[in-house]
Amino acid sequence: MHQTLLDLGLPELLEHPEQLASLTDEQLDLLADTRDAAGDALENDPENADLVDTVYIAHMTVTSVLFLRALSLDAPAEALPPAAVLARSWKGSPLRTVSADAIRDVLAPSATIEFLTKAGLPATAEPEITFDETPVRLSTVIEIPEDDEDASADFFAAYWRIGTTSLDDALCIDERADGVVVLLDCEWGFYAQQFVNSSVGHLLLCLEAWRSLESDTSEDVDAIIERCATAIARIDPAALTEGSFWSDMLDALEDDDEDEEDDDVSNN
Repeated sequence: MHQTLLDLGLPELLEHPEQLASLTDEQLDLLADTRDAAGDALENDPENADLVDTVYIAHMTVTSVLFLRALSLDAPAEALPPAAVLARSWKGSPLRTVSADAIRDVLAPSATIEFLTKAGLPATAEPEITFDETPVRLSTVIEIPEDDEDASADFFAAYWRIGTTSLDDALCIDERADGVVVLLDCEWGFYAQQFVNSSVGHLLLCLEAWRSLESDTSEDVDAIIERCATAIARIDPAALTEGSFWSDMLDALEDDDEDEEDDDVSNN
C-alpha cells in the first residue's frame, strides 16, 4: 500500500470518525493526489492489488472526511415549515406521500416522517433523480459481496433509499446521521458517501431551487448559477460544503458554461 496512506494511519483511521474529521486540507489534498496517481498507474497495471487498495482507501478517506465536515458544519439549516406548507412551495410534478405503516421501521426524526407522509416527493426531478414510491432499506435492493455479507448487510441496513440518479447512485436517508440525505456512489460499491441535504424537507426545497434554475431563461448563466447557490446556501448551508452533491452540481454547471465560452472564442 502507498506509504502516504500508512503514514496517515490508514486504513485503520477509517474506523475512527473523530480522528478522520481532524485531517487537514493539506492532508486531504495529498490523499486526493495519491488516489489520482495510483489510478493513473492502474491503467498500465490493472491487476496490481496494491494500487487498487491505494485508490480505494484514499477515495474512501477523502469522501468520508468531506461528509463528516458537512455534518459538523456550524451553520444550521433553515427551519422548515409544516409539511403541508412545504408541499405548497413545490412547483414541479405532483408529490407522492407514503403511509405511516410503510415507513414504520425507519429510524428518523419525526419531521422526516411527517414530511414523507404529509408532503412527499415527486416521481422524478432534475437533476435526473428518480424517486422510489416508498423508502426501501438499501441492504435489500443491492448486491452485497458474499465475502463480507454480514458486515455489509449491517452497514447498508441503516440507509433507506428514496431515489436513484441517472448513474444508479443511491439517494438515501441515513439513520446513523439523524435522517440526513446522503448519496452513495454505485461505482464504489455504495460505500463512498456524499452529503446531499440535512433532511428530506431541505432536499425538496433545494430541488425547487434547482427547478427554478433550469426554468430561468435569462442569458446571464453566471447570475442564474449564483441565484441558485444563494438559495441553497440559505436553505441548507452544509449542502454547499466542499464535496457535497449540490456544490458539485453547481461546479459542473460552471465548468460547462466555461467550456461553451471557450468553444465560442475558438470558433470566432
